[in-house]
Amino acid sequence: MNKQLVASFVLLSALWGAGSVAIADDEDSFHHSSDRPVPKLFDANGKYVGNVVYFGEPEFGDPGVILNIHGALVYASIKRPLDTPTQLQWHGFGPSYSGPNCSGTVFVQYARGPFRPAAIVRSGATATLYVASGTLQQMVTVQSTVTGPPETCWSESSSYVIPAWTVESTFDLTQHYPEPLRVGF
Repeated sequence: MNKQLVASFVLLSALWGAGSVAIADDEDSFHHSSDRPVPKLFDANGKYVGNVVYFGEPEFGDPGVILNIHGALVYASIKRPLDTPTQLQWHGFGPSYSGPNCSGTVFVQYARGPFRPAAIVRSGATATLYVASGTLQQMVTVQSTVTGPPETCWSESSSYVIPAWTVESTFDLTQHYPEPLRVGF
């Protein structure tokens, strides 16, 4: 059953454009032998967040966790900040905005595998996850995008059209899972 589930997951990932997949699962002996512990992500209070997984292309992939946000499975990546190499924080693709200076309607431009597309915005010590709607991408007009690290708003002098998703909900990652994050077993 587990091998069939993993095979289906890999097939779905390939169809959705994901490069490599490595999912940590305590009960999945297909990926892990009993002598290899599964890495787990914990927040600053020691609360378990989820098993650490890798999802994405080598040039864009980061470790992260799969979260259930209001019934939608979302991939939230983590990264070591340049100034504190011993700690982890929430990090991921930023959203695009309809107006200049990262204002106006927020859109999610990138998807990670078969999960609900999401974007992460950092404002100081706060990391907010923008979860895309469960609809198909649509062509939208944008004028600015958050890129990073470090997170920076890039505005264009004129608007342009991209395929993106509208935002269904937001989730304050640092409120629910405070930083610094750490990996344990």
